[in-house]
Amino acid sequence: MTLSIIVLLISLGTLSLVIFIFLKLRDKELEEKGKSVLMDEKLNSFSEDISKISQDLISVTTPINELNRFLGGNVTTGRLGEWNLESIVQDILPDDSYHFQHLINPQTADRVDCAVLTADQVLIPIDSKFYAGQYRQYQESSTDADRKVVLRDLKSAVLRDAEDIANKYILQNSTSNYAVLYIASEKLVDLIDKIEDLRQECLTEKKVLIQGPNTLAAFLDTIRIGHHYLKLNETADKVAKVVRKVQKEFKNLNISTESVSKKLENSLKEVNSLQTRINVLGKTLDRGAESLNEDSETEDG
Repeated sequence: MTLSIIVLLISLGTLSLVIFIFLKLRDKELEEKGKSVLMDEKLNSFSEDISKISQDLISVTTPINELNRFLGGNVTTGRLGEWNLESIVQDILPDDSYHFQHLINPQTADRVDCAVLTADQVLIPIDSKFYAGQYRQYQESSTDADRKVVLRDLKSAVLRDAEDIANKYILQNSTSNYAVLYIASEKLVDLIDKIEDLRQECLTEKKVLIQGPNTLAAFLDTIRIGHHYLKLNETADKVAKVVRKVQKEFKNLNISTESVSKKLENSLKEVNSLQTRINVLGKTLDRGAESLNEDSETEDG
């Protein structure tokens, strides 16, 4: 009996130990699974973050690539200069004093970026150019010799464009005797000013005026003032015409008033004369009536 109890106790102890070990192993397994799940979640989150960063990098590198193509002097740089030109013109001039992509010469179908109309109805051609490639090369040049080469190339490009503008857009009896080469960057204008006598050569030989954003704005403002004074003069002329018309009407009214006044005076005189005659007739009738009354009283007596 005692032996059976001992065996039973040992069996229960062994079973308890097995259960305990099993539970420990299960808890450890669950803990490891939890850690594994947590690790998977972290890895997934990390993967999503990496994917998002990659997308962000793509969104950043795209405009950078566009900017590099722009600085490299692609055709799109010309359109950027046109946008800048349009913005300045629209901010300063009245709506009816400019045209974009204006057909200068119907025979050649040449269109200038902007044609500005002065108060005297003179058409001024403005064409936009952008030398971004030369500017980038100048900034990247490490020696004076390299910079001189860039400036020489830039001078050739500007003179070539100035001649092209003059040939296409300066037309006798149709436009002004000069045109404007607009450069949409003051940095580029400063670079051009490093080239001795380039501005003067373009103006005297090509009849082309080089302007940047600041000088163009001042140039357009003088044209705006001309339109402003023209409108003031037109308004003054209209006011003067109205005043003269009103003055004429007043004179006519004064003449009519005098005529009516004279007629009224004559009518009043006639009325007074008629009143006098009526009074005289009334007195005559009164005397006649008195005489008849006296005669009647005498006969009765």
